[in-house]
Amino acid sequence: MKVYLDAVSTTSVDDQVLETYKKLLDEYYCNSDALYDDGVAIYDMQEKARGLLCKMLGVKKDELIFTAGASEANSLAIKGLALKHSDRKHLVTSIYEHSSVHNSFRQLEEEFGYDVTYLYPDSEGHITPEMVKKALREDTLLVSIMHVNNEIGAINDVEGIAKIVKKHPGTYFHCDITQSLGKLDIDLSDIDMASFSAHKIHGLKGSGGLMKKQFVELIPLISGGQQEYSLRGGTSNALVNIVLARTLRIALENKEKHHDRLIAMHERLLEGLKDPVRINYCSGLPTLMNIYTPIPSEVLLNALNEKGIMVSSKSTCGSRKNEVNRTLHAMGYDEDHAIRISFDHTNSLEEIDYFIENLKEILNKYA
Repeated sequence: MKVYLDAVSTTSVDDQVLETYKKLLDEYYCNSDALYDDGVAIYDMQEKARGLLCKMLGVKKDELIFTAGASEANSLAIKGLALKHSDRKHLVTSIYEHSSVHNSFRQLEEEFGYDVTYLYPDSEGHITPEMVKKALREDTLLVSIMHVNNEIGAINDVEGIAKIVKKHPGTYFHCDITQSLGKLDIDLSDIDMASFSAHKIHGLKGSGGLMKKQFVELIPLISGGQQEYSLRGGTSNALVNIVLARTLRIALENKEKHHDRLIAMHERLLEGLKDPVRINYCSGLPTLMNIYTPIPSEVLLNALNEKGIMVSSKSTCGSRKNEVNRTLHAMGYDEDHAIRISFDHTNSLEEIDYFIENLKEILNKYA
């Protein structure tokens, strides 16, 4: 039996999304910028998809840039803004952002002379509006705080942070919504930029977007032609962009449809793990849990893998590097004994039970 419990890392492609993509591949191969009929048809479909996505996000039709995923979107938002407004050198972010955000700030700090303030989460795992307010300076250009942390699932009050930033002249707010898109409601009214990926919600890898309000000016990181409002050069991956709209629509439908079952799996995990382990964090996103076990996480991961169970010990983007886990370190958790469990509507209570049963068996053997 194989049990996949690493949904915040990536997800399988939804059957409807895959079927739509295959049909498009069979018929549409022209460049969407070509002026003959087939090219225009693809362009029109892409723009219709852009409009549908913007409607679902609650923003204007021309406030979405298609990208190859959230990492690119994060880089474009952060570095594109900073390099466009290089007269304001102060930036604010959290210490536990995704590596694409964290390393963008590090690069601006180390290579371009920006002054970055890194905020640490409170005891509940949150970056609060009050923290951001205290960190703001006259020369602050950008604040970037994620909606949901990808290691522990802590949910930040990004709408509250956005309202604080909006009152500060010349300062913009960017939010990584990768782990909340299609799972939690979010009001983007006061958020200037928001990044996301399709593959976290059963879409295609290499697909994502940056919501950017009309008044936000960026420097393109990929120079080229007219594509994406001249902010992302290169031939559009139009068919991938088109199916992104269907991906989000299905995710939003599933959000309501499977809510009760997801809560039931969360409660089953809590009850089953109560004795053999310590719960590091479970009060945020209900489909993500971080736990401490008495045996090293590497040993546990290997033992679970032999049983066909897939979980992780840190963000997959840093799983092959021997780096400090910034989130767990900031929260005071023992990262060498922590594992992350995440699931979604494709999982079942039977799979949760199988995981709990095998975890207890392994702990009895090694602990």
